[in-house]
Amino acid sequence: MDCCEVKDGIHMMPGNPDWMFFTGIGLTLLVSFLLYFKKNDRRITSRFDLTKIRFIEWLIKKRWVQFAFQLPLFLLFVIILYAGLFGNQLINIAPALTWTIWWGGLIFAILFLGKIWCFVCPWDFIASLVSRLRFWNVNKDPISLNLKWPKYARNITLAIGLFIILTWLELGYKVTSDPFATAIMGIAMTLLVVFPIFIFEKKSFCRYGCLVGRISGLYANVAPIEIRAKSHDVCLSCKSKDCYNGNDNGYACPTGLNLTGLNENTYCIMCTECFKSCPKDNVALNIRPFASDILDYRKPRLDEAVLAVILLSLTSFHGLSMTPVWEDLTSGGVSIISTLNTFFGLGSLFSFSVGMAGILLVPFLLYIFLCFLSHKIAHNEITTKEIFVRFSYSLIPIALFYHLAHNGMHVAMEGQMVLPLLSDPFGFGWNLFGTVGQTYPMLLGDTTVWILQVIFVVIGHIIGIKIAAKA
Repeated sequence: MDCCEVKDGIHMMPGNPDWMFFTGIGLTLLVSFLLYFKKNDRRITSRFDLTKIRFIEWLIKKRWVQFAFQLPLFLLFVIILYAGLFGNQLINIAPALTWTIWWGGLIFAILFLGKIWCFVCPWDFIASLVSRLRFWNVNKDPISLNLKWPKYARNITLAIGLFIILTWLELGYKVTSDPFATAIMGIAMTLLVVFPIFIFEKKSFCRYGCLVGRISGLYANVAPIEIRAKSHDVCLSCKSKDCYNGNDNGYACPTGLNLTGLNENTYCIMCTECFKSCPKDNVALNIRPFASDILDYRKPRLDEAVLAVILLSLTSFHGLSMTPVWEDLTSGGVSIISTLNTFFGLGSLFSFSVGMAGILLVPFLLYIFLCFLSHKIAHNEITTKEIFVRFSYSLIPIALFYHLAHNGMHVAMEGQMVLPLLSDPFGFGWNLFGTVGQTYPMLLGDTTVWILQVIFVVIGHIIGIKIAAKA
């Protein structure tokens, strides 16, 4: 069975049988609550510090290590840009590598390795190189005006807006199948990262504006890895705060964090500078239980709460957009897009934009309404805003595991398409590895994908229910 069918140039995933759909919904609701109420509330809180392994500690403190990881990703990024800009626009590896392999696999990397993408990020590699003029040695005076990030923008509103725009481009403008558009987006992202580093102090865009970093930041609270102080007492006694200010051995924390108050993964970009700058050797790289941060979130914020709701809405929208309910490509089919087309008469892209706005707005308003009802039931003991913020964090694992279910489907059903393109990445008629013209089966079958999706969604709901119970 082909991984997707193509109609009028638009790729649509094959639909599962109705019994799978309804059984999946039933199992999700039933198993989520049964497993939650069956389990007691005891939590495993133990950690293991990987820096106790001397080789790992030695490796983390070497300045060239990050460069060694970022350089191959930068070169691959250059290949993608070249393919998108100058390659054949029909036979081209840029969309498959970007949207299926990287974007599809990124969520799985976050689940297990937290903010590892920030550590290897090629955009950060470019920005650091052009501002510091060093491959890895410390430069005390990087090229920058070192202005403060505007106070009114010290939130993640910019990142939320960029993520919504990305989703619109991905699903509405179909950039995921357009090599040239993919390359242009890669260049645009480079400019978004590089320009601020010349203007603002540290890496303010990474903290406030990067859509990839902010999404992975919330999701990384579920990951089983963290950078923390070994001893808070040692941090409290430290006068120099080298992790925050930097020194001859390491740069100041790029996102302005201080180990003394670091309790969540959200804004840590795992750059490992604190390992190098800390004079007291008080930084740990811990392996910990999954969802440790999200089960006991210390600093809930309204902007993060808004992103959590939007993540769940957009992740659900991705799935909806691949069904006939959203856009039925059969002749005479009735769908949301066809209905909006008929009503507005302004074309599919406009109808898509209106429909996407509605999909975002309706769940958001519904959630606010439920928070308001909860406020009334609580007899004004807690405000609607407080309920909105507190309970939104229970949506993060649900959105994450929905995201895993959706992206896992794409990787499993489309990942094999990369193999022929490896031999002819630019569409120049090459056959470097002898894979051109070969057909490869899907990595996983429909039924296996469905089972994994149900498992992912159930896990997300269990964690979400547990967080909501503690809110």
